[in-house]
Amino acid sequence: MKSLDEFSKMLSQIRDEYEKAAKQVSLAETAARLRPVESIGVIVREERLKQDLTLNELSDLSGVAYATLSKLERDEVSVRIDTLSRVLSALGLKLWVG
Repeated sequence: MKSLDEFSKMLSQIRDEYEKAAKQVSLAETAARLRPVESIGVIVREERLKQDLTLNELSDLSGVAYATLSKLERDEVSVRIDTLSRVLSALGLKLWVG
C-alpha cells in the first residue's frame, strides 16, 4: 500500500501535467484565433458587416474618414497603428502586436 506522501507526490505530478496540457490547449486556441496583419482589411469588413454597421456608422464610431475605411477594407491604403487601433476598438476588437 502506498503512503500518503507517495499519493501527494503522484497528485502533484498529475496536477503539473494537467496545468502544462491546459496551457498548450490555451495557446493553441489563441493561435487559431490570430490572423495576419495582411488580412486586416478583410477582418474589418467581416466584423463591420457582422455588426450590421455601414461605413458611415463605423466612421462616426471610430473617428476615421469614410474614404480611409473604404480603402482599408479593400487593402488599398496603409494606415498608422493609432488609426487602425481606433477602427478595431470601435468594432470591439483587439490589436496584438508581437
